[in-house]
Amino acid sequence: MANPNTPDKNDSSEKFIELFRLYENTLNGQKNYVGHTIQKTAIQRLGNEVDFPTSRNEDWKYTSVVKLLQPQYQQPQSVDIKTADISTFLFEGLDAYLLVFVNGKYNKILSSKDELSKKIIVQDISAGLQEDGLTKATASEYLNKWASEVNNSFMVLNTALAQNGIYIYVPDGLVVDRPIHILNIAHAEEEPTVISPQKIIVAGENSKLIIIETYHHLTNSQQTYFTNTVSQLVLKRNAIVDHYRIQDEGENAFFINNTEVDQMRDSTYSSYVVDLGGKLVRNNLSSILKDSGTSTNFYGIYVGINKQHIDNQTFIDHAYPNCNSNELYKGVLTDNAKGVFNGKIKVRPDAQKTNAFQKNHSLVLSKGASMNSKPQLEIFADDVKCSHGATIGKINEDALYYMRSRGLSKKEATSVLKQAFLTEITELIKIDPVREKVEQMLVDKFKQLAETNNELLNLSTK
Repeated sequence: MANPNTPDKNDSSEKFIELFRLYENTLNGQKNYVGHTIQKTAIQRLGNEVDFPTSRNEDWKYTSVVKLLQPQYQQPQSVDIKTADISTFLFEGLDAYLLVFVNGKYNKILSSKDELSKKIIVQDISAGLQEDGLTKATASEYLNKWASEVNNSFMVLNTALAQNGIYIYVPDGLVVDRPIHILNIAHAEEEPTVISPQKIIVAGENSKLIIIETYHHLTNSQQTYFTNTVSQLVLKRNAIVDHYRIQDEGENAFFINNTEVDQMRDSTYSSYVVDLGGKLVRNNLSSILKDSGTSTNFYGIYVGINKQHIDNQTFIDHAYPNCNSNELYKGVLTDNAKGVFNGKIKVRPDAQKTNAFQKNHSLVLSKGASMNSKPQLEIFADDVKCSHGATIGKINEDALYYMRSRGLSKKEATSVLKQAFLTEITELIKIDPVREKVEQMLVDKFKQLAETNNELLNLSTK
């Protein structure tokens, strides 16, 4: 008997292979350019060398992709949206360069790419592959790796299907004067859609860059869609990159994110992840420390209600001495939501004087909700300071009693305490408009939870 939690390998892969064939038919005379050759390499590996994960894969033990793979996806359609349609997704009071993607396709009218391109290189990957230069050299390196070498099926799929990837290069010594806001909007109404955002970002030596990635949906439709995103960041010597990723996809969205970071000597990379939306969310975030003096910070917030499933997998590879990493993820789960955290830190034999710290704390507020947390340390050096820990608990009853004694209802007190639990991370957000936006999104999320619970209570009393 077939396992309902195990995808049919041939059927799942064949759907995407057929989708790729349909995409090929639209290329006409463009089939001979180098990018299409890379895409073909990727799709040929799917289902042959690389399969979609099952529960037998240790890293996917608690996350099934069966429902994700069931729909017959189509490539995204072009959508005409206006400035007014995206206003709610912007950060009030934030002066930023804006790059807008709708269903994975770049929208020039809504973006400020031309202004940004006067300072740094911002180029469509497919166009850059047809010209000699930095875009072609760097993009080819990573695209070929994703197509030919990695065993991550979702990265391979993204490489095969992505049509409008973006390449960003910050020259040596440049401090970019404003954050770059990459706004991703999904708009799927008529049929299940697969969206394949792709980003390669290089920060030159002694440069400084702030990237803000946000993911939103522009429809109240119950249509299923699948956002499958891949990002590569490269930090050259002494580069500093702050990377914010805020995900608020639709309630029937599947969201798979793979972000890989290469850090050179004395670089600092800080990741701030906020996951609020999506039906099934999987984040793979890894940083490879390729020389001494690097610093890596991973911070994450996740809130799951109803039947949401949020899975965070992180990996920090300490391969050289005198490096630091700090990781803190906190989440709130209720109703029948499920959470997964698997954080792995590896300290190789030569990585003496490493400082590595990792924590994951979760509030589980209902009987139907659950959390699986697995912090891991693999240490092969002896002169290090490393620690990890995880807690899974409920709201402190003494704190709840104190709040109620100050005149708050139980619902109000619970909401305040949930918000306070996440404050340790929201306070780390350095940009005031971003922090304020995230805090408001959290308030709205908890209001949604309260309204859902009130509806259930009213139904149970009828």
